[in-house]
Amino acid sequence: MKKKVLSVLFIIFIMVLVNSIHASVYAETDDLKNSTEIKPNYIAIVLCLNNLTLNSGGKLTCEGETGVQKEYIAGVKIELQQLSGNWTTIKTWEDTSDDEEMYLYKDWYVEKGSYRLKTTHTALDSSGDVIEIVTKYSETVDY
Repeated sequence: MKKKVLSVLFIIFIMVLVNSIHASVYAETDDLKNSTEIKPNYIAIVLCLNNLTLNSGGKLTCEGETGVQKEYIAGVKIELQQLSGNWTTIKTWEDTSDDEEMYLYKDWYVEKGSYRLKTTHTALDSSGDVIEIVTKYSETVDY
């Protein structure tokens, strides 16, 4: 008798589980129907790195690297931001490369405070037109 009751409960559990999965999938596809545009990410950009390191004496090392597929030109812009109510950009470096990778490495001395990097990774075509942009933020560093 116990075996029969457990079997029935197990079957009911499986039915509830299957129905909840179906409802979840339906809700997600319904949301997609309402969105106006779907844009693929990472068409041309294959590498997005940034790093903010605090060294002694308030020296911050700011690094950003962008890698793109072979037919594109890599660009990277790093903005050092300070938190004072809102995040404010205090220093910007930007460059592009003639090949698939662009790496920026800059040191900057700061006063006490909280800092982060906003890194904008860009892929351009041979005409200089922007194909793709990806923005990333580093971890916050406190000095």
